[in-house]
Amino acid sequence: MLKTTTLVSVLLLAVSPLALAQTTAPPAPQTPPAATTPSGQPIWYSHQADEMRASKLIGTRVVNTANETIGDINEVVVGKDGKVAALIIGVGGFLGMGEREVAVSFESVRISRDQSNNLALTVNATKDALKSAPEWRRDTKR
Repeated sequence: MLKTTTLVSVLLLAVSPLALAQTTAPPAPQTPPAATTPSGQPIWYSHQADEMRASKLIGTRVVNTANETIGDINEVVVGKDGKVAALIIGVGGFLGMGEREVAVSFESVRISRDQSNNLALTVNATKDALKSAPEWRRDTKR
């Protein structure tokens, strides 16, 4: 009889953790950390009325103050601070042949809209000044 009681006790001790494990509630899922910048601001962004997309600048015709077409925007250069540093204008050439690229500071370009609400970019430089400006070369490491 003692053997039977001991055997039953051992079996109950062996099975009881399984019974407890089945009745224990699963741990609550952890909430992922909030998506914030290092300063604690949300990373989500909303468009502001006075902003434009770089994709809308690329390909836009650039004129000088005499309303002569001097080229079009080939590239937008963004600095480490996240601000537009320069616009790369393709000047000279015909139908893309013989074109060279010149970098102008973003502040030197006046951005407005024409009567049809299209972007109008104006630079205070002559065609000859831009043709003789230093050629901008892409850094292949970036």
